[in-house]
Amino acid sequence: MRLKEHLINSLMNLTTDGIVVVDVTGTVLEVNKKFEELHGWTREEVIGKVLPMTPDHYKEDAFKLYQSLINGEQIKNFEAIKLRKDGSTFYANVTVSPVIDNEGIVIGFVGVERDISEKKRVEEELLEREKQFRRLIKLNPEPIVLHNDGYVQFVNDACCRLFGGATSEDFHGKPIYDFFCPNEKGIVVEHIQQVMQSDSYTEFKEKKLRKLDGTFFDAEISSIYVHKNMGFPVVQTVIRDLTERKKSEEALIRSEKLSLIGQLAAGIAHDIRNPLTSLKGFVHLLKAKNADYVDVMMEELEHINYVVNEFMTLAKPHLNYYIESKIQELVQSVVGFLQPHAHLYNVQIEIDMDQEIPTIYCNPDQIKQVFINVIKNAVESMANGGLIQISFRNRLKQWLVICVEDQGVGISEDRLSKLGEPFYTSKDNGTGLGLMVCKHIIEGHGGRLSIKSILNHGTTVEIELPLGRK
Repeated sequence: MRLKEHLINSLMNLTTDGIVVVDVTGTVLEVNKKFEELHGWTREEVIGKVLPMTPDHYKEDAFKLYQSLINGEQIKNFEAIKLRKDGSTFYANVTVSPVIDNEGIVIGFVGVERDISEKKRVEEELLEREKQFRRLIKLNPEPIVLHNDGYVQFVNDACCRLFGGATSEDFHGKPIYDFFCPNEKGIVVEHIQQVMQSDSYTEFKEKKLRKLDGTFFDAEISSIYVHKNMGFPVVQTVIRDLTERKKSEEALIRSEKLSLIGQLAAGIAHDIRNPLTSLKGFVHLLKAKNADYVDVMMEELEHINYVVNEFMTLAKPHLNYYIESKIQELVQSVVGFLQPHAHLYNVQIEIDMDQEIPTIYCNPDQIKQVFINVIKNAVESMANGGLIQISFRNRLKQWLVICVEDQGVGISEDRLSKLGEPFYTSKDNGTGLGLMVCKHIIEGHGGRLSIKSILNHGTTVEIELPLGRK
């Protein structure tokens, strides 16, 4: 019997939890040392008292719990506020178990308490931090969405307006994939995985996003993994609407096209004048003789038709579509279009390409515009004539590299660094926008445009385009 008492005493005092034993009336029968530490009372001070560790306004709830245990109900551990001797309180995780005699009658209860004040403090701190974080995001002028495991947790007011929602609740719980193109789910998943492995924002990537009404718009997104400011880890994504910027770029491109058309007018007029002169002469002859020259006239008319069609293609509104295209055919078309302009400057154009040049995924009109700008600049840099060499190289089956090399006057180092800036130009009648537009187009295709030049020796424009889809 004495061994049993020692064993019980050891078990009660070896645990890191406070233990209190009470009878069915709540009167304290026994406590352990940890209970004394938690509450500040000594064993002698609490034995015989009714639930001294429970605040008065919670004692009724405690007696209801005891009655439930007497009735055979199972009570899981729960959180409760406990009282100390000095009148202060703390949060505890509590487990209450009935003590049953040999006849199966409940004769008392054992309460086990674990101080969770620090845990509650941290939880409250996290909750307050989350509230502050949400308030900060809510009022941010940039559209922001918080998502976890692929589901939207929160959107701020700017994001709500951007996607056409009435309140943030219109988005809560929705899969984030619903706001992308249907075929991009794999790309989005991969992007999120990359974000969660980094502590910094990703670079902005251009995407087409879908509003609640199903319409799409152009945007760029950047994400960061947030795991310190929230009670749970989330990915924060910042969204920038590119609609207005795209409109501005479209207007800029259209403006540059008009400028190109005006500058090319002289070459086109020259190319049309020659066949028209022939036609006039043959028409005069036909007045006297009925035949023989009809085929020649038809060839000249077809040539006029070709030049006019190319001219009209350049003037068409810019469309943002991507298709599989043979880049060499696009360049050859541009070269044919610019031949009259090259003849005015006594410039020859040669094309050299690798055996296997695959197709690329691009906007043909945009790519043609880039090469019109680049080749036209090369032509006009050689006032005394010369040679332009255009080469195509398949680099590691990942990049298509097109080099346009001229023998012109070249560009000095200080001017070379400024090329591509708006309105910076070396031409008397230039706008300085052509190269800037070209860079925008190539970068929009996931590529790069670079320029190397030696004064009085010539300039090389290198264009790299990715093989495969952007």
